[in-house]
Amino acid sequence: MSSTPQEAHYTYEDYKNFPDELRCEIIDGRVHDMTPAPSTKHQRVTGEIYRLIRNHLTAGHPYRVYIAPTDVVLADDQVVQPDVFVVCERSKVRDAAIFGAPDVVFEVLSPNTETMDRGRKMEIYEQFGVKEYHLIHVDLEFVEKYILSAGSYGRPRIYRGEQTFTIDAVGLEIMAADLFAE
Repeated sequence: MSSTPQEAHYTYEDYKNFPDELRCEIIDGRVHDMTPAPSTKHQRVTGEIYRLIRNHLTAGHPYRVYIAPTDVVLADDQVVQPDVFVVCERSKVRDAAIFGAPDVVFEVLSPNTETMDRGRKMEIYEQFGVKEYHLIHVDLEFVEKYILSAGSYGRPRIYRGEQTFTIDAVGLEIMAADLFAE
């Protein structure tokens, strides 16, 4: 994900008026281009995460799971589109976007996004109180799980193969290998 050269400081109001074909996020008031589209493997893994969580959430469950592209407005100059995320507070959900931090975020890493997902976006998620942050490595087939504790993520837990990890907010246990199965 690269930043386009610019001097302006963009806000959510500016973002709402961008052309539909511009796939981007606003981070620290700067436009971050999200083209080209992710790989088919990235999309398959993203879809599998969404499917597993969605199937786990029974009818009437108060939590909601979303998949990109869905806007998450953390602040006026912080608008992101996590690959998959869970929102536990329905008051954050509006038709146009999610307003406030999700409880759980999954970012599926690709060469174009890894630096941002592991760097500034992780800092932003930490700052705004995302309780669980998962980085999914599609090529190396493992999951990094970060838990927010005392305002910080600390060291990740790593899961691969038949090791299972839990999405604490929804009480779902997933075997890492299940995310990468063909």
